[in-house]
Amino acid sequence: MTIDIGAGKLLAQEPTCPRDAHGRPRVFVAGSGAYLTDPDGRRWIDFDNARGSVTLGHGDEEVAEAIARAARGAAGVGTAWSPVLDSLLGQLQEVCGGDVIGLFRTGTAALRSVACAVRDARDKPIILSSGYHGYDPMWHCDEAFSPNEHGIVEFLFDLDVLAEWLASPDQVAAVVISPDHMHLGERWYTEFTRLTREADVPVIADEVKVGLRYRGGLSTDLLDPAVWIVAKCLANGSPVAAVGGDAHLLAGLEEVSFTSYFEPTALAAATTTLRRMATGEPQRAGRAGGDRFIAHARAAFAGASVPIDLAGNGNLFQFVCADDEVQDAFHAASAAEGLLFFEGDNQTPSQAFTAEVAEDACGRIGRVAEALAGRFTDRELTEDSWYAGAWGAMDGLADRPRTREQTNEIVARLWED
Repeated sequence: MTIDIGAGKLLAQEPTCPRDAHGRPRVFVAGSGAYLTDPDGRRWIDFDNARGSVTLGHGDEEVAEAIARAARGAAGVGTAWSPVLDSLLGQLQEVCGGDVIGLFRTGTAALRSVACAVRDARDKPIILSSGYHGYDPMWHCDEAFSPNEHGIVEFLFDLDVLAEWLASPDQVAAVVISPDHMHLGERWYTEFTRLTREADVPVIADEVKVGLRYRGGLSTDLLDPAVWIVAKCLANGSPVAAVGGDAHLLAGLEEVSFTSYFEPTALAAATTTLRRMATGEPQRAGRAGGDRFIAHARAAFAGASVPIDLAGNGNLFQFVCADDEVQDAFHAASAAEGLLFFEGDNQTPSQAFTAEVAEDACGRIGRVAEALAGRFTDRELTEDSWYAGAWGAMDGLADRPRTREQTNEIVARLWED
């Protein structure tokens, strides 16, 4: 039986996944380390890694063995508490901190529960928000800078707008952000922290994407959040998310549970992955290979006069293209070379992105640059290019010099797109 996956005739959802130029999902039949294999036997280098969830590489032996052992009933049961759960809770508290720890299956579910718990604890209706927080209508705003029906105000990482709201903080329960380290720098985090501390409003760090990505812990010391959420780097692709922080703010989580809470394979994947991520070694290894690739790609684009630059570092980076036409041509050329990128968003090499893989990837990106050479000599990267790139990756505004009037103009343009 053949299913037309592109038409979506059987699957009700339209899940996020790599797609070809016609919008059809790409199919891969196997994965090993940093490589994927398609039905034709062609090997691709994976920079998507399930939107950054496969941190150690596909088919990691240690994780696979831990999952297999748990699936055979040798690491606790789904019926009841197990030593593996105690181990995971202790690991999370040691690595990320917090008075209490909570577990969920997805970062989206974790953040919704956290936001509701903190709002109840603070008894205030407004939550100021920036960044992507998952597939949840709670966070959808029809316009920026004004509350939606759920009391969410999207301030798009603009510190002037944040300062305006925090000037009268009596109605503000919390500020929740998804930290970004490609388009926001130390200055932004320092000023953000000053504003929230002076207003005495707690910060919820939605580190679903970046937590454990850069080091063995949360991504930045500058935030000092009251509550944190991590997920994507926690279990090498298995469905586990964690929250932690102030016990009073998270008191409402006591009533949150679900049938698969004690499911042993997910816990086994998380304890095994976290044990390695806590050392910081996977992050250092991924950074080394990623940095080498970034330097090579940047030089290749410059040498071929291709208007593409890169933001971020080897742990997490983004291609910033002059415009949509350049971006489409880049992704088509990359697919032809077997480079699987998260189109228009961030790239997240796994620990399996070794020196050998990096060498292979550098050769492929060099050929991509050659294929694009001479095609876009009339284009260049502009401020609009950088704002559009940041918008695609962080759902907000890059920290670049601008006036409030310019902020409104940029938001009006990007919001419509």
